[in-house]
Amino acid sequence: MQSTSPSITITPNKDIKVIKRDGSFAPLDVSKIREVVNWACEGMEANPITLEAGLTTRLRNGVTTREIQDNLINCALELCSPSDPDWRYVAGRLHIWSLWKDTLVRRGYEYGDYCRTVHNKVEQGQYDVRILTYTVEELQEAGSWINPEWDKDYDYAGAVLLSKRYLLSEELPQEALLTCALLLAIVETSENRLFWARKFYQAIAQRKISLATPILANLRIPHGSLSSCFITAMDDNLESIFDTIKDAARISKNGGGVGTNVSRVRATGSWVMGKQNTSGGVIPWIKLLNDTAIAVNQGGRRAGAITVSLDIWHLDVPEFLEMQTENGDQRRKAYDIFPQLVIPDEFMRRVINREDWTLIDPYEIREKLGIELAETWGESFEKAYQQIEENLDTEITLYKKVNARELFKLMMRSQVETGMPYLWFKDTSNRANPNQHEGYIPGGICAKNHGVMLNPERKHTLAT
Repeated sequence: MQSTSPSITITPNKDIKVIKRDGSFAPLDVSKIREVVNWACEGMEANPITLEAGLTTRLRNGVTTREIQDNLINCALELCSPSDPDWRYVAGRLHIWSLWKDTLVRRGYEYGDYCRTVHNKVEQGQYDVRILTYTVEELQEAGSWINPEWDKDYDYAGAVLLSKRYLLSEELPQEALLTCALLLAIVETSENRLFWARKFYQAIAQRKISLATPILANLRIPHGSLSSCFITAMDDNLESIFDTIKDAARISKNGGGVGTNVSRVRATGSWVMGKQNTSGGVIPWIKLLNDTAIAVNQGGRRAGAITVSLDIWHLDVPEFLEMQTENGDQRRKAYDIFPQLVIPDEFMRRVINREDWTLIDPYEIREKLGIELAETWGESFEKAYQQIEENLDTEITLYKKVNARELFKLMMRSQVETGMPYLWFKDTSNRANPNQHEGYIPGGICAKNHGVMLNPERKHTLAT
């Protein structure tokens, strides 16, 4: 357990002067350092005396208070180990303390005047003017909900990420979370919106729920977007392919994540303008999406996030699985997107039963059998897939049979080597989709959730 011993581990020196954050000089005050150390270690399995001792050799005349704070953070990080993980949270608290003090110097106050913060940021063009839908009295009441102690719940990595990626200039964490909560509740009636805003804020601030990156980063800024992630699909023609790339760029520009299904695009060796063995398959188009993610980052806050999904029956699946390995032709690699395989129940049944699985070209299936396999799921997919296999070598000539279990092992091997691909279980997801009347779900965003799906008629539809 932490010690509360008053033993002095930092010897004061009257000749040591520190430079405060506002540029003024002051004598070194050991008690202030100890106050910060004790605050950061409170409730943690971390001894504040150990942290003080680590700082002893780093003090000198003319040292800045920021340097002292940074040295304390470095000491805490050096003390962190698998057996002493609480030092990560001590370092996180010290980073937050530094953020508080920087904000105090820049704007003259820390927490305590949320209404003033809101009006200042609207005037500066940092907050969306919609926040002024709330009256001064409502903003003052909302400000009374702020609990600075909730800033202490972040470890160092989380605190740094929050401050560098999400917070605006001269903004504190609880102010950002409260503003998001108020904007989320703005659609409620004037009688109920504060009630729901408080519930939203407390749930977010206490980390019972988390906001997606695009929402936390963009919701409160002018013209900010509420939508988080979008799912699109490429059709098998140049117009659709480049429209999809343009859509991905525009979504990424505004901070959204993108999930793109490429299963309709013809496979390697397919026909182009009537000539067989001409198509380069899906990889060249995925590479363009990869470069789009690099070129169009999310408002400068992080690199573009694009998930590319491919159905497990597509003929290019083996190359898709090798797309992020180090070996092979580097011109057909895409290291900056997040590959995802779309898995139907039928494939998993064949894995269990050690049966064969047929990889096919969607273009040939569409041209010869009139089936758009990417748009089917559940029983509809199983019937269509059975029909395709019944026409192998008669109607269908471009295909490859593989053992389903061996293909599954290849997927697992790729995950071990590269951490990818994500797996999206299409039938399970669509059975659970409450918006089936608006279309099917072709894939997911980072295999965890989906925000907006694009149905076959290219209508944006909110998906839960």
